[in-house]
Parts: sequence; structure tokens; C-alpha cells
Amino acid sequence: MPLTPIHAQALQDDATARGTWLAWVVSDADLEHPGRLTARAHTADHHGGVYLLGALVADTLDELRVQLPAGLECHGRTSLDPPEVVEVWD
Repeated sequence: MPLTPIHAQALQDDATARGTWLAWVVSDADLEHPGRLTARAHTADHHGGVYLLGALVADTLDELRVQLPAGLECHGRTSLDPPEVVEVWD
């Protein structure tokens, strides 16, 4: 299910208000949106966290980045990330 930037900001704001950390994981291999880039919100906790429903969807990385919630910082990818992860924002 595609998210709008307004919905993504609301998810981020709600998580912040509840003290929940969200990471937005950008992927280039989403089965629901082949050939497109997606950003999905992932909660972080001691049990590993979960992906929230929905995703921001775009054709280019620049188009996707402008849809992300305000105030996030890009961390790129790490050696622990699966190959489909392009970058992570939190």
C-alpha cells in the first residue's frame, strides 16, 4: 500500500510522541513495487522491531527522498544490511 508524504510524516510524528524510534529503510527490490524504490518505516526495539504497513514509492532516489518525513538524517547502508537496502534514514 503506497503512503503519501503526509501520512509518512504523521507516522513519524506519532512515533516520536510515543518515544518510538523509526528508521525509514530505502529498498530497490520491493516485491509489491517492482522496478521502483520504496521507503518503509521500521520500528526499533529489543525484540528486533517490525515494519509498519505501507511504503513511500518513487521512480528515483531523489523523488523518494523528498517524500520522507522532515528532520531525518541519512545513514547510508552498512555491511549488515541486505543487498536490496539502498540507505536508511532516521
